[in-house]
Amino acid sequence: MMGRPRLLTGDRRGVVLLLVLATIALFTVMVVNFSADEGLDMQLAYNFRDSVQAQYVARSGVEAAVALLKKDDTAYDAEDEDWGDFGQYAMGAAQYLDNQTISGSITDESGRFDLNCLGKAEGLSLWIEQFVNLVLLLEIDTEVDPRELAYALRDWIDEDDDDGGNGAEERYYQSLENPYHCKNGPLDCPEEILLVKGMKPEYYYGTDHYKGLRDYVAVGTGGRINVNTASEAVLRSVSKAMDNDGVIKAVQDGRPWKVNQGDWAAALGVTASGDEREWIKKVLTNTTEVFRADMKGSLPSGAQMNVMAILQRVQSDVKIVYYKIY
Repeated sequence: MMGRPRLLTGDRRGVVLLLVLATIALFTVMVVNFSADEGLDMQLAYNFRDSVQAQYVARSGVEAAVALLKKDDTAYDAEDEDWGDFGQYAMGAAQYLDNQTISGSITDESGRFDLNCLGKAEGLSLWIEQFVNLVLLLEIDTEVDPRELAYALRDWIDEDDDDGGNGAEERYYQSLENPYHCKNGPLDCPEEILLVKGMKPEYYYGTDHYKGLRDYVAVGTGGRINVNTASEAVLRSVSKAMDNDGVIKAVQDGRPWKVNQGDWAAALGVTASGDEREWIKKVLTNTTEVFRADMKGSLPSGAQMNVMAILQRVQSDVKIVYYKIY
């Protein structure tokens, strides 16, 4: 009867050597993987640290904007004031930072059309006309009548659930493939317009062929248009009587308007009927209470963070009412 073959001494040594080599190889792979994972974790930690630091740098720009607006002369608001030159102010402040930079700007939200005015009962037809005028002046190629977009916006903002036959309320939004609720309240930010029936991203952001609404609309201003900062399109949209080259030239030549004219139609040479004259008097102003601060914080590592804040001036104080990090 034959037994199991016996390993010679040399064979045993060879097997042991193979086991040792295999074990070493296994531990080497484990150490290399551990080192790689540790290096990746360290890099992620550094990136997170830098992004947080860049965010705080951008936030410091917002705080500087608040401080600047608190000192601002409230008799009038125009880009010839310190807040209008915030970019230069930020560049000067950057020299005191340790290789960190702040860049940004402060803009007047009252130079834009307040979308939330479409939810007002008083003067609703005039707010709708102003919105429609703006869409037409920007030559936005909408697939539906701009008036339908205005009605849909009205229903998104107003508190009732009655679409009046031309808008869109809860029933419409619940019938969508991915349903959601109708807001029935004021927009928190202009981008919310993209949730409204009929509104397409290109209408808001623009295309190669036309400008979108993004740079011409705001929320929370109450609808007053600052003649010192409003674009030509926004000024013309206020009233058909304002859609006049002579009137626009009068506005631009008079900037900065340091005194509220009261009867703006007379001051600008607008030919308008009594009701239209009263509307122009109500809408136009030379001051604002709402500003937008766009800030960017940058670090030598390449980390960058952007902050957008809506600032509201209340008497002698300035408050942050909306804040976005991106």
